[in-house]
Amino acid sequence: MDLPQFTASVRQPVTRDDAIEAIYATGHGLLSCERVEDAAKVFRTMVHAAPRDERGWLGLGECHERRDQLLIAAELYGTGGVLAEPPVRCRLARARALAKCGGGEAWEEALDAAQAAAESLGDEELLELVSMERGRARP
Repeated sequence: MDLPQFTASVRQPVTRDDAIEAIYATGHGLLSCERVEDAAKVFRTMVHAAPRDERGWLGLGECHERRDQLLIAAELYGTGGVLAEPPVRCRLARARALAKCGGGEAWEEALDAAQAAAESLGDEELLELVSMERGRARP
């Protein structure tokens, strides 16, 4: 790349969506390298910048799961399940975290909420994910 091409590329504005994608990619990369604390900081930034993007909530919740902070993870997934569009994966992640805590009624409620969200979207793939989670042995 020569100087005029570089200068032209620098002048192109970065869109909000591009910035969110970069934040997500950074958090995911850090998490895949087991840099959980750093990834949590990045995903925390993401949920503040884009609270309706489920990936931030899922990433932040996973960071807490990896630290065996299952109730915190479940709460983060629950918040994502309220704010994110669509909320299905956050609600499923909440059910899985609750299952690790012993499950019970909260696990069933989380699965019911995930199923209701998937049904309202009419998304067969998401309905299948809920069905598979429900088919696992009850905690």
